[in-house]
Amino acid sequence: MLFNSAHFLVFLPIVLILAKILKGTYQRVFLLLASLYFYNAWHPASIVCNDIRTSTWYENWIDLSFCNFNINLYIIILIVSMIVDYVAGRLMSREGVSEQFRKLCLVASLITNLGILAYFKYTNFLLEVFADLFNQISTGEPLKIEHLKIILPVGISFYTFQSMSYSIDVFRRNLEARKSFLDFALYVSFFPQLVAGPIVRAHTFFRDLDDTPKVTAEDVQIAFAQILMGFTRKIVFADNLAKVVDFTFNNYKILNPAEIWVGAMAFGWQIYFDFAGYTDIAIGTARLFGYKFDPNFNFPMVARNIADHWSRWHISFSTWIRDYIYIPLGGSRVGVLKGYRNLFITWLFAGIWHGAAYHFVGWGLWQGVMLGIHREYSKTKIAVWLNEKGGLSYDIGARIFTMFCLSFGFILFRAKTMQASWEMMKSLVFAVPGGVFSVKTFVNYDYGILLVICFILSYYFSRNPIETIVENKKKFGVFVTANLFIILFFGAGGQNFLYFDF
Repeated sequence: MLFNSAHFLVFLPIVLILAKILKGTYQRVFLLLASLYFYNAWHPASIVCNDIRTSTWYENWIDLSFCNFNINLYIIILIVSMIVDYVAGRLMSREGVSEQFRKLCLVASLITNLGILAYFKYTNFLLEVFADLFNQISTGEPLKIEHLKIILPVGISFYTFQSMSYSIDVFRRNLEARKSFLDFALYVSFFPQLVAGPIVRAHTFFRDLDDTPKVTAEDVQIAFAQILMGFTRKIVFADNLAKVVDFTFNNYKILNPAEIWVGAMAFGWQIYFDFAGYTDIAIGTARLFGYKFDPNFNFPMVARNIADHWSRWHISFSTWIRDYIYIPLGGSRVGVLKGYRNLFITWLFAGIWHGAAYHFVGWGLWQGVMLGIHREYSKTKIAVWLNEKGGLSYDIGARIFTMFCLSFGFILFRAKTMQASWEMMKSLVFAVPGGVFSVKTFVNYDYGILLVICFILSYYFSRNPIETIVENKKKFGVFVTANLFIILFFGAGGQNFLYFDF
């Protein structure tokens, strides 16, 4: 179910009212069923129900579930993940079990979750890599492998990571295993963050589940403001920027470097507004039920450097890979070379998590390169001096430079192929015939003004968080009125959230 749909606007108040009426176990059962209903509303656009397939058992299964009975049987995958991690947690927490047995339980959990994720998300990519390697060493006929018709279940990357973090924390004895399967199932499937995050840690969710704080009038105001801002970010900014982004990446061969720059930065802002908008709605919705999730974005597009950017962007994911990959590898405490090895392994993993394609691998490695360069630069005397004496000019310049560096990553993330990424990145450094304005088209320049507005507004709101706005009744009134106005008159809407593909 999409947040930006009439279905959700009917679903949310009904669920909210009934959840407030019900108490205790009845409320938890109801929220679990509501969450499964929310997930069941997802129907992949690739399935055409008037074209029934009968060639394989897999296609028959798809027809039976999505078309004939209108039931999304991919819920089975979600439930399997719940059961495996719940049982693993219970077994690991039993008194008297050996460490070897506890490790076996953890391995079983990881293999199940990563195996399911790998099959649905990476099978075709691994086949492509195999074919490429074979063709590199073979002198015979090129090997061509057709992609399997595998539908990626929405949200699988998010809920598998959330569920795995629970198993790992129980194994580390950082968390007590949950006795109630109902509680654990609700943790994994709670509908606000189910399909696109944030990746909520178990201790955060169970803290509020066990002692759900009373939802005050201030909570409702903050939640409403956050949901409203989420819709503004999505249907006003992200969906309008999508127009220039789609044109740029579909027609990059006829555009000049200046237009490629605008299109690349427009995508950075589009995916920020799209994903931050989703998590704003998710966090605000959860708050209406008494669950206070940690922020997932902290205005990353006005960061002063790449490390600052990643401390602000998709915080639940960046802290996940830090806690469960980078630190277990040894972090930066293992010497310079091994420290950089750990950095690149972590960001290679981050790239592959986002997508099964070479350009996502390139994106992850580019983040590692930028972070490595920044790590060395921050140790220099000139960096220390500029941070202390640079003043406002250096502060603004550092933010603009960070955005320019991120733009190469935006291209790697959005382009359809590595070849397309390479050609567009060459254009960014003007390594193309004809110079800066090789083709006189009028496509992206108006959006350059919109990007400047985005930058200024993000900088302003980074200094004035929602909680501060809500405290001032006048500011709150202006905020609500302004958002409703621009949604009404400038909202584009009608598009899926981008992170549904991950």
